[in-house]
Amino acid sequence: METVMGNSIFTIVILLAVVMLVLIVAVFALARQIGILHTRLAPAGALMTTAGPEVGQPAPVLSIPDINEVLVPIGMPSKLAQMILFVSPTCPICKDLVPIAKDMAKADRVDLVFASDGGEREKHDEYIKRMKLEKYPYIVSLELGMKFEVGKLPYAVLIDSAGVIRSKGLVNSREHLESLVLAMESGYESIQDYLIKEERIGEHA
Repeated sequence: METVMGNSIFTIVILLAVVMLVLIVAVFALARQIGILHTRLAPAGALMTTAGPEVGQPAPVLSIPDINEVLVPIGMPSKLAQMILFVSPTCPICKDLVPIAKDMAKADRVDLVFASDGGEREKHDEYIKRMKLEKYPYIVSLELGMKFEVGKLPYAVLIDSAGVIRSKGLVNSREHLESLVLAMESGYESIQDYLIKEERIGEHA
């Protein structure tokens, strides 16, 4: 009787060990698949909209005074690309995005211009001071937003040194802002455009 019971316990232990081994192998296999999936997923770029001037077309040429009455050229030839970031003192996402945009400008990659569509002067003055935007052009203009047909915030438009719109879209993270610059440097309209064209190339390969 004891021998039979001992054999049964031994068999159960062996079965449990086999089950544990199978589970360990399954976990490693799952982890590997997750890693492969992660490498295939590219970071999402800015959400490009169809409204307003199209990518690849000359930007509207404007000369608009900023909040301090200093004229800011828009869409004119320049040494660096120009990024217009449309924000608002009441936009919660803009609060986190503004420092990121300033970091990009410090790296001499773009000339940064902030824009808003109106409101009380005091709110903008307080916003400029709170976000430390004194060194950057800050335009309060309904006309500028209408020229680019900005519907939601934060929104960014990247104009190259020749005055051509190279990328645009809704942005809410560093990756989104970086995607605008990458789109200009790569020659693609957006990261989404790049992924679609690469997929088509793969299908015909």
